[in-house]
Amino acid sequence: MLKQEAITMRHGESSEGRSRVVVVGLGVSGQAACQWGLRQGYRVLGTDLSRDPRLQAVVASLEAEGVIVRLGEHRWEDFVEADLVVVSPGVPLDTGVLVAARDRGIPVIGELEWAWRSLRVPTVAVTGTNGKTTTTELVGSLLENAGLKVFVGGNIGTPLSGWLADHHPDGRIAPSLGAALDWCVLEVSSFQLDSAPTFAPDIGIVLNVTQDHLDRYPDFEAYAASKFSLFRENAPVPQTAVINADDPVCRRWASKLKVPTLFFSRQDASAQAFTDGRTLTVRTPHGEPRRFDLSRWALRGGHNLENLMAASLAALRCGVDPAVVQQTIDTFRPSPHRMEWLGTVDGVSFINDSKGTNVGAVMKALESCTSPVVLLLGGRSKKTDFRELQPLCAEKVKVVIGFGETGPQAAAELSGCVPTVVVKDLDEAFQEAVARTRPGDVVLLSPACASFDQYPNYGARGDHFRALFQRYAEKAAQSGGGR
Repeated sequence: MLKQEAITMRHGESSEGRSRVVVVGLGVSGQAACQWGLRQGYRVLGTDLSRDPRLQAVVASLEAEGVIVRLGEHRWEDFVEADLVVVSPGVPLDTGVLVAARDRGIPVIGELEWAWRSLRVPTVAVTGTNGKTTTTELVGSLLENAGLKVFVGGNIGTPLSGWLADHHPDGRIAPSLGAALDWCVLEVSSFQLDSAPTFAPDIGIVLNVTQDHLDRYPDFEAYAASKFSLFRENAPVPQTAVINADDPVCRRWASKLKVPTLFFSRQDASAQAFTDGRTLTVRTPHGEPRRFDLSRWALRGGHNLENLMAASLAALRCGVDPAVVQQTIDTFRPSPHRMEWLGTVDGVSFINDSKGTNVGAVMKALESCTSPVVLLLGGRSKKTDFRELQPLCAEKVKVVIGFGETGPQAAAELSGCVPTVVVKDLDEAFQEAVARTRPGDVVLLSPACASFDQYPNYGARGDHFRALFQRYAEKAAQSGGGR
């Protein structure tokens, strides 16, 4: 599959004659975009509004490679001289300098789009409000277990432009990447899709669409439209959609698609993939139904069964042998921070679900719990409504502990259905949780919020929770408690 280049490559020209790229936002994807630009021979300027001292190491590394870096402001004069602006996912597209650049006819695209225009590898892309990381890792494992060479990344791990920069140090795109890669498996967020107007994977998975990022979109329908922009009528390759039949928003949007669609379901036994919790049945287009035993499946909760169905449909569509699917079901293990069971102390289980950064994720986490829950909620708000949690909290939660910037709001909106407590931070929330548990309870960190009020990312928040548990478990063991 051949994709157009973002701007003409000009290897061997003087620095004065080379095209200039401005990269906006110097997080992980922005850094990767800078490096990919350098490999292609462009003059690269990176700019970020943050003055966080932790960026200094990033600045030093980029400057050593030849990037001009601006911190603390976006200078208009930098943008008017650009041939291309590459924007990181975390930067809103209505930022003033981006609007002005577009008004002057300067292309503004995302890091994913820029890398995608240089890619010649069959691609599976996974999006949805919840479950993206697990499903992406599952698809990657299924393909790798089949003996294929796979890149797994995008919104997780290594950005696509980072992979290209590492594998093409001179910036020249080989006629074929077959020697290096058979498949590309990408987690893609709505923010990435908003700035990727030609991105069109061979197989696109939409897991679910529930409230999230409403601080960034004018309304919920705009957010849903962003997810389904994965599929394009004039895509350069034939596309296949893998869609959750049990999600009403997905079902409605799927009815508008002009591409072949495979459905997975826990309710409709006629779907292309169906599970009753014990067996997974997948109907392939040209063969008999394939049945897989789930007795060794290690991931908890119905949402992880949905992730498995989606990944299995995609893998079989890629040509993976059914025996490999069964092997992967038997051996796959969850990644950190998504319903990560940390252990049990004095009969109380502790689960790290720091990646549960929206209300929909918390609902799925609670649905998987069968014991009374002490729920830790809080962080930076995404303008979602905690009241959607009321039915599940009334059924499964014994107390809600709100922490961080949004802790008071979470407690206020749930106080009518469950006891609530408000504390300052995660340290206090952990101590309060321990004080309120009895044997058989579960302490669940599933914050329903972003982490940026107190942490650089959800992983750091989850690591802190894990460290708190480990210290608590060690003290309990020393005193003769815990198990």
